[in-house]
Amino acid sequence: MSFIKYEYININEYSRPGIRNNGIDGIIMHYTANKGGTARNHKNYFNNLKGNYASAQLFIDDIEALCIIPLNEVAYHANEISKYNADGSRYRPLYSKIGNANYSTIGVEMCLDKNGNITEKTFQNAVKAVKELIAIYPHITREKIWRHFDVTGKNCPAPWVAKPSELERFKDAVFGKTSGSNSAAKPSTPSVKPSTNKIQEDGMFGPSTANKAMQYEGITPDDEISHQYRQACNKNLYAAQFDNTLKGSTLIRTWQKRLKAKGLYKGAIDGLCGTEMIKAMQRALKTTVDGVISPTSNMVKALQVALNNNKLPW
Repeated sequence: MSFIKYEYININEYSRPGIRNNGIDGIIMHYTANKGGTARNHKNYFNNLKGNYASAQLFIDDIEALCIIPLNEVAYHANEISKYNADGSRYRPLYSKIGNANYSTIGVEMCLDKNGNITEKTFQNAVKAVKELIAIYPHITREKIWRHFDVTGKNCPAPWVAKPSELERFKDAVFGKTSGSNSAAKPSTPSVKPSTNKIQEDGMFGPSTANKAMQYEGITPDDEISHQYRQACNKNLYAAQFDNTLKGSTLIRTWQKRLKAKGLYKGAIDGLCGTEMIKAMQRALKTTVDGVISPTSNMVKALQVALNNNKLPW
């Protein structure tokens, strides 16, 4: 059973842009700097964030570890300007290795108790969570776990900047004291991870296709594309849960954001699979653009092929 709980916030310009990252090359450790704020407090805060670009994938306190942004998406946690070099350039000593850290690393935030301390229980929960992350990304060695301070020069996590041995103690707890590899880590299996199971490429968007798509996006599979508004164009979206709420689906909303970024979708980010969304997918998948999902659809078949190859064109 996974220790990390995957409870994603809504797509939001300021905290969860819904942009796919470039692959994970490391883990960056942070602290929240908010005395007494729990992991769940921070989830609620970032779910409604406005006016300030900030976030991280994981928040950990002395009770739980919450993943609030899918691991394959960008979080705004480690690319701010905190320090300058003597020549006036930005201080980014790891840029040659990882580029923009928001696009290549997982941000892990440790919460503070009411006295402003990272408790030993929170420390150990962070160890458990990072072990699980390494089960997903086994190429991450102890040399690829950094403090925020190491990336931008920001005083974060401040207790680990003041006492650098805490980072080494953390790595020892994750990997073992003498290991430079991942052999000492024995993580449990996370509840959501990419599936290697192939789906049938039959051109019908049913529950298996929906689940494969959600697994691809790091969303907990639930067999359906939720809260869709039934129209002639999407009546053959067999996995759809049709109602009149207009709430839309997290999966569709994620895809709308990406398709819009590529200039293929001009509609609202509403999570509804309507004519314009279908046309955008058809353009991306290079099938006939008519804005309709057919009973047996070439677009859906192309989507299934892409999912089986673990490479969507958006």
